[in-house]
Amino acid sequence: MTLKKGIYNQKSMANVKWRYVPLTKSNGPTPRPRHGHRAVAIDNKIIVMGGGNEGIVDELHVYNTKANEWSEPHVSGQVPENGVAAFGIAAHGHNIYIHGGMMEYCEYSNEMFMLNTHTWEWTHINITNKDTVCPRLGHSFTLVGTTMYTFGGLGCEVDDQNQFIPRYLNDIYTIDISHNEEGSGPTWSHEDPAGDAPCPRESHTCVCTKDANEKSGALYIFGGMSSKAERMGDLWRLDLAKMIWIPVIAIGLPPLPRSLHTANVIGNKMYIFGGWVAINQKSKNKTVFLPEKEYKCTNSTACFNMDTITWEPVYTEGFEDALPRSRAGHASAVVNSRLYIISGRDGYHRAYNNQTCFKDMWFLETDKPPIPNRVQLIRASTSTLEICWIPVVTADAYLLQIQRLDNSDVNEWYDVAVVKGNSLVVSHHHSKPSSEEVDENKPIERLELSPGTTYRFRIAAINACGRGEFSEPAAFKTCVPGFPGAPSSIRISKGNDGAHLAWDPPANSNGNISEYSVYLAIKNSQSTESPSSLAFVLVYRGDSPSCTVKTTSLQNAHVDQTNKPAIIFRIAAKNEKGYGPATQVRWLQDTKTSSNKRPVDKMS
Repeated sequence: MTLKKGIYNQKSMANVKWRYVPLTKSNGPTPRPRHGHRAVAIDNKIIVMGGGNEGIVDELHVYNTKANEWSEPHVSGQVPENGVAAFGIAAHGHNIYIHGGMMEYCEYSNEMFMLNTHTWEWTHINITNKDTVCPRLGHSFTLVGTTMYTFGGLGCEVDDQNQFIPRYLNDIYTIDISHNEEGSGPTWSHEDPAGDAPCPRESHTCVCTKDANEKSGALYIFGGMSSKAERMGDLWRLDLAKMIWIPVIAIGLPPLPRSLHTANVIGNKMYIFGGWVAINQKSKNKTVFLPEKEYKCTNSTACFNMDTITWEPVYTEGFEDALPRSRAGHASAVVNSRLYIISGRDGYHRAYNNQTCFKDMWFLETDKPPIPNRVQLIRASTSTLEICWIPVVTADAYLLQIQRLDNSDVNEWYDVAVVKGNSLVVSHHHSKPSSEEVDENKPIERLELSPGTTYRFRIAAINACGRGEFSEPAAFKTCVPGFPGAPSSIRISKGNDGAHLAWDPPANSNGNISEYSVYLAIKNSQSTESPSSLAFVLVYRGDSPSCTVKTTSLQNAHVDQTNKPAIIFRIAAKNEKGYGPATQVRWLQDTKTSSNKRPVDKMS
């Protein structure tokens, strides 16, 4: 049985772009150069461990992709001794599992460990039939549901460093890690799928389809090195429902055979990067591979669509500085729609009898940013509207547009600015609709905001792949002259009786402030997660610029989860003419914060 599907579509092309992440501009201790290490992503963090460079590395580093910050947490418990390289790694929830790998030259492992990333405590997993799976390196270790699938790798025929005889493997074993997390010991199960199995190999890759579970979906295995020291470019599918091996003949141009590459799934696509490929030379009429099978590293990127069974062409910038250097034995991990690669080696230099490992990190932008949430109002005046929005993780900047609501039949959208942050004080906008082409050499007239006028705003996130779709519009009104402005400098602290709020009077009071009102966003089954459509209730009204919101009221508060968990308040001031606009604040609810004073996030 052979899997074939679809007709090649020339329009199917992965428009992606590599971005360099300067380690010198990152905070915290950065990992040293290495290869054979592994990386795994949990939430917005990438955990990097193991590998080697003139010896096995036993360090563990964590990269926070949102904060651009590295850390080296202190680990405890049953820590693996002396580090390991070319091992299997996978994450389940907040736990990381590693298996096998090389401890020293010709000394392989079949041990399994679990790292709890909440406590950074290592636990050795006591598998009752551990020796069922022989010690190995370069194998794949893939999580589907709570089941780990181990395939292939390189073992040793004789357990003696002086008589090392390599043994290439194509066996497949499974282990249910839920037994370990429930406290009982897990066991290996040998699987014997139907069909012809892939030939023995090591340094291949294995990924699972996005919908995979123990009873459906599939694993895809690509490439690796065979017992003849040849790099392979075959693609195999293991159907998990029928437990049958299926060789895949895909539509499109496949990548070169390779080993020591990486493969990661983003959506319905598998992205392959780097690795060892055969050196070829071009004659006048054709390309031939050298008979002595020389190999080199590559920096090519391939994309396999698992829905259409198609190798899609990948378009990246052709400038050398815009691409990662060729490498193998690097580590990779996916956060949101970004594929990160870390370190790796540039190949073996026979003339110099050495190799070079990189100390760098890149990410591949694979998609435009998603639709942002609605714009939120911070404060208003007669001629300005200060707005903010929740950051989009994969955005580099935002395009903000404005629309004036009046009695005209056509209300055009106008560009306000391209913003790198997530807040802006708007006092004017362009005089030409956003759909019109603008001559960059000709000044654009700017229109001021008018008092007592309603304006609608929308934003679109931008990254290297382009501009995403616009958010739903949100409408805000500038102040009418004579009304007070919005309160400022909101401070919130936690007390035994509830939340203590204090604020400064409006900068423009336009008279005497007679009272303030504080509103709290509450749970509402009919509302959405967007703060623009939440239900608010009055929790304070008085002349003092401070109040306490009781714990009983906070128990009914809506906890906004669109960014960091937060409770939302709105505070407005009143003078002789009436109430002015409200200031909206988010009181962060980070459970790890030990202080009673939790930060206020007005720009989220």
